[in-house]
Amino acid sequence: MVTLTQDIKEKAKDAGFALVGITGPDDLLDLPYGWVGKVKDLKRPEEIFPEVKSVIVMALHTWDHAFYTDIESPNWRGYGLHPPEEEFESYFFGNMVSENKAWRVVDYLKTKGYKATISRDMPLKTAAVKCGLGWQGKNTLLVTEAHGPHVGLVSVLTDAPLEVDEPYTDNHCGECERCLEACPTGALEPYQLNIVRCLTYSAESPHTTDVPADVRELDGKLIRRPTANSYIECSVCIDACPIARE
Repeated sequence: MVTLTQDIKEKAKDAGFALVGITGPDDLLDLPYGWVGKVKDLKRPEEIFPEVKSVIVMALHTWDHAFYTDIESPNWRGYGLHPPEEEFESYFFGNMVSENKAWRVVDYLKTKGYKATISRDMPLKTAAVKCGLGWQGKNTLLVTEAHGPHVGLVSVLTDAPLEVDEPYTDNHCGECERCLEACPTGALEPYQLNIVRCLTYSAESPHTTDVPADVRELDGKLIRRPTANSYIECSVCIDACPIARE
């Protein structure tokens, strides 16, 4: 007999997700919550969805650099220059694709009588490790056996009591430091990111004063900008990873 948990995983894969794992909020108590620089306030599952009993994390295989395209409002000047509650239009292609697919899982849960919602407000990389999807690499990203770091994450929080997966406990980075060596700004140390030296942070915060001048200069040279209000996030540390290189 197929269980609801098995059914949900099949629905997620039918929707186009490469990997799907499940955990519970009690298994996520030790995740790094709070502000990541000035960029995002990572919240506990129960803060987002008080009725949560299960956390489903799904990984989309982002096989093309187009998935890293971001389109920002012309009025956006950067994190820290606007209060957190002020909203601007922003469209990240990879997020939009994965959220569109995740709605199929939400809708299916609702047909079974459960509540569910999509969220990106959790620490998804570490939650994905708890769900057994992979490990957090030296580039600080989730690295999977099947697709390396070429994945985008989204979660579905639900009040459905689902079977949880075992956490991923291996780490296949070993002595490799290709991602660290490839980073053009030296933003990476093993398992740590200096966010103000990250080219993606520079691109998404064009007028902040916390980005060093040498990083701004490299931003102008290396970040691809299809239009005046769009850019393709830096993926050098992703491309350098030899695991499941595609």
